[in-house]
Amino acid sequence: HLCLEKLDTLQADCELIDLQDLQLPNFDNRTIYQTSAYEELHQKIDHSDALVFASPVYNWGCFAELKKMVEAIGSTPPDKSVRGAFFDKVITFVNSAGLPHSYMAYTSLANSMMLDFKCIVSPYNLYVHNEQWDANGALVQAAQDRLNKSMKVLVELATLLKPRTYTSNWEI
Repeated sequence: HLCLEKLDTLQADCELIDLQDLQLPNFDNRTIYQTSAYEELHQKIDHSDALVFASPVYNWGCFAELKKMVEAIGSTPPDKSVRGAFFDKVITFVNSAGLPHSYMAYTSLANSMMLDFKCIVSPYNLYVHNEQWDANGALVQAAQDRLNKSMKVLVELATLLKPRTYTSNWEI
């Protein structure tokens, strides 16, 4: 919610998508494309300019539901009625963890987003661990500064890249 608040101050049109509320079924490359969860999420992501992937860190990576969503919404149905929704998006990662050592946990997913979907991954990502919250549950100033800069760079990159003349698809 802190990211949403900052994006709001930057006058970015944004929406929180909570994967827990969506209940996206497991990917099967067949029936998932007829579910309302897939259709709704695909449309929202396809029409977006930028995305914030917020995830706790589990086992040195982003959580499984985020990866499951990327698999489903990034795929192209066998009938090719739509293409994967992630192509050419600007993305920043926001991760939370208990310890400071797994700050690079998002990079596996970031590499996939860059290589598979030609996404622009902002180098300004936010990693917050237990020591970056104060006694009142607020981010310490250094983490708040990083959040502010990460959201500002995301909006600026998306704005600058919006008029680009190319579109990507599955290509190697």
